[in-house]
Amino acid sequence: MQEILERILVDFLKISGVTAAGIIDMDGLTIASHSSRMNQEELEVAGGLIAQLVSAAREVSTVSGMGEVSDIISEMENGKFFILSADGVFFWFFTEPNINLGYIRVQAKKTVEKIKNSLSS
Repeated sequence: MQEILERILVDFLKISGVTAAGIIDMDGLTIASHSSRMNQEELEVAGGLIAQLVSAAREVSTVSGMGEVSDIISEMENGKFFILSADGVFFWFFTEPNINLGYIRVQAKKTVEKIKNSLSS
């Protein structure tokens, strides 16, 4: 399964503008990650911080009564990052600032389905 998940991430990183991608569990532990710009330690730290962000977003959604968190998107000066729920794990990725948002969201949803299928096999 690990090898399949890593292959999914490597394929996703072939999309123009995607610079890093990973899959983390609910505790922020990295299941798989890859990047053309970050080393493994930086990817591990990013995974842990992303888990904290998801936890905070869940608290906000509970307090506001808005339901379960499914996606988080953040835009920054030098890029964007996305977090998508994938049945008990989270798929996250970083992009350059000027990516095609519609295209990347469609490809990310397809990748989430691949992750879900791999985990249920």
